[in-house]
Amino acid sequence: MARSLRAEGSAVTAWFADRSLAAAPTAEGPTILIVDEGEVAALTIRRLWHTALTIEPVPAARGGSTLVLQAEGTAAFGLRGASAELQAGEALVYPDAALHHATTSHPTARIEVFSANSLLDHPVPLPGADDSPAWRALASTVNAILNGDHRLGVAAELALGHAIESLCAALIAGRPGADTDASGFRSSQATFAAATRVLTERAADPEFTVEELARTLDVSRQYLARVFARHGSTPSSALRSRRLELADALAAAGLSSTEIAQRSGFPSTRALSHARRDRDTRR
Repeated sequence: MARSLRAEGSAVTAWFADRSLAAAPTAEGPTILIVDEGEVAALTIRRLWHTALTIEPVPAARGGSTLVLQAEGTAAFGLRGASAELQAGEALVYPDAALHHATTSHPTARIEVFSANSLLDHPVPLPGADDSPAWRALASTVNAILNGDHRLGVAAELALGHAIESLCAALIAGRPGADTDASGFRSSQATFAAATRVLTERAADPEFTVEELARTLDVSRQYLARVFARHGSTPSSALRSRRLELADALAAAGLSSTEIAQRSGFPSTRALSHARRDRDTRR
C-alpha cells in the first residue's frame, strides 16, 4: 500500500512537480526528501521529511483539501486571506486552492492527509497534539498504515479510509468556535463533521434514523439535508453507505448474512441485500 522514496537534488523537485507543486531550496547544502505515501480508499496519506524548501502550487485549477500534522520543525504557510506558522505538534487544514506557498528554513517533518472532497472551505488552524486526542490518534493511524506492508481487501481499505476521515472530522470539529458561528448557530462545516462522527458511532444501531441524527445535532432535517448537499450527499445515503461499509468489513471476517445484518444496522438480510444491489447498480 505504501510507497517509500529517498530523493536528492533534482529528484526532489521532480517529485513535487508530479504533484503540481514547484519546490526550491531555501538554504545551502544538499536538497533531500524522504517520503512515504499511499492511497487509502479516496484519501492520499503522506509522511514527509525534507530539508529547507519553499513549495508553491503551479498555476492550475486545484481541488480538494489537505490536513497537515506538523511533526518536527516549523513550516510557514501562506494562504488566501490568512497565514499560519506551524510548530511541531500543531495542525492546519486548508483547501488546496487557497495555498500560495509553504516555506521551511530548516529540516522539517509532517503528515499530510489529502482528500479530493472539501474538508473546510477556508484555511483553519486545528487543535494540536496537546489539545486533542484526535491529533495523536490520526498521526498514529497514518504511521501504522505507512509503516506496514499490508495487502488489504476492498472492505478493509474502505473501513480504514472511513476511520481516517472520521479522525479528520473529529480534529476539525474540535477547533475553537467550531460549534457556533458569530450568530450563535452551528456552522455547516461543524454540523457535517459532527454528523459524520455520530453516524460512525451509531450506524450499527438499526433503530438509528436520520430523524434521530437531526435530533442529536439539534437541527432540522431540512437544514441537515442542505449541509450534506454541499458535500454531494444526503443524510440517508451517508447512513446507508456507513452501514454497507460495516457489512463489507463483517463479511470479510466470515460472519453469516444474519449476523452481518444484525451488526451493521440493517433490520433484515433482505434489507441488506437490497442496499447492496442498489449500490452495485449505481457504480
